[in-house]
Formats: sequence, C-alpha cells, structure tokens
Amino acid sequence: MRLYLLVGLVLFCGTLATVAVATIPALDFGRHGFDTADLVLGLLIATFKASLVALVFMHLNHERKLIYFFAVLASVHCVGLVAFTLLAEADTIRDPNFFHGTRGNDPGGISISRGPFPQTNTTKGPGTFGP
Repeated sequence: MRLYLLVGLVLFCGTLATVAVATIPALDFGRHGFDTADLVLGLLIATFKASLVALVFMHLNHERKLIYFFAVLASVHCVGLVAFTLLAEADTIRDPNFFHGTRGNDPGGISISRGPFPQTNTTKGPGTFGP
C-alpha cells in the first residue's frame, strides 16, 4: 500500500512538472513558446510516468523475461510505424508545389484532366506543365 501511495505521489508530481514546463516561462526550453525542446521534455516525463504505471500498477516488474521481449518488440514496431508515417509525409512526389528539387508555385494547380501529379513536356522546357 505504501508503494502505491509513493508512486501516486510521483505521478502527481510528474503531472505538475508537465504543466509547469508547458505554462511557466522560466521553464521554457529552446525558443520562446512551444517548440521541439518542450515537446521532447513533455514526452520524456510522460514516458517516465507510463513506465511507472506499467511496472507498479500493472505488475510488470514481476513478470518473466519473455514479456519484456514482446514489450521491446512492440516498441520497435511503434517507432517504425511513426517513422514510415513521417517518411510518407515528407514524400515530395505527391506534393504539387515540388518541381525538380525546388519548391515553387504550381502554375496550373491540380486539375482533373491532368491528375494530381504535374507532368513535364520536354519540348516546352522545364517548368511547363501539360498533358
């Protein structure tokens, strides 16, 4: 019972720390306002709190080693899914404003007749779009 109260107190302090990092300007890391440093710090605090909940309240600290293998496997799988999602978001092939390695205005927009991907006509020169 004493362990649960201690972990509950640590979780409450972690919540206060997360709120303090998000609202108190003196604890604002990186640039002014919410940025990557604040995001990383908030996620580290959340990961610590989630680990405490899993280890103590879900009794994973008394499990066999096989459960840790599957936990690590699931974590690697999750990181891989996030990485593939970020790679898909960074894909420039489907970006209508991306042409030959530089971003610019799409001169024709996306039309139904041409489809979503701009096509170059080599006889008209680079930057000229057409069927």
